[in-house]
Amino acid sequence: MLKLIQDDVTLKVMLQQDLDEDVLDAMVVPATDAQRRDLGSAAVGQAWMAWSLLGTTPKVIKFMPPEEGGQDEWRKLLLSYRNALRVANRHEVASLALPLPQQAGLPPLQDRLAAELAMALLETCRERHHLRHLQLIASGNQEAVLYANLLVEIQGGSAPSLE
Repeated sequence: MLKLIQDDVTLKVMLQQDLDEDVLDAMVVPATDAQRRDLGSAAVGQAWMAWSLLGTTPKVIKFMPPEEGGQDEWRKLLLSYRNALRVANRHEVASLALPLPQQAGLPPLQDRLAAELAMALLETCRERHHLRHLQLIASGNQEAVLYANLLVEIQGGSAPSLE
């Protein structure tokens, strides 16, 4: 749907069915319900590498966004995305698939929060030394178009209004 370059990182916004797992080093997936129960609310906002005995590719990075994407949980949501990218960097991941909020099972974000997330993703690309390909997975066309437009606006220097 959209492909752009930000600080030597190629970003693509796409739908799940367009994802090519053969080119990925890792995928970020939300924590399961069992993991949420076992780890508790203190783990909200965290991310970790999920090791596989078989050494499968792509590897899996689990992250635990809050179950609600509202204003009160915004900082934890943003932290969970940043931590997922930090884990990818720590494990020298060059190609990563990251679900956008609705694909991760969250309700749609308010436009202002979606814009802040898009800005944070672009900003984080500057800080990752190993990442070269970031595929942002949308739940459907509406979410894909929203984030594609936001990323283009931000990269073009006309950041959306956050008021």
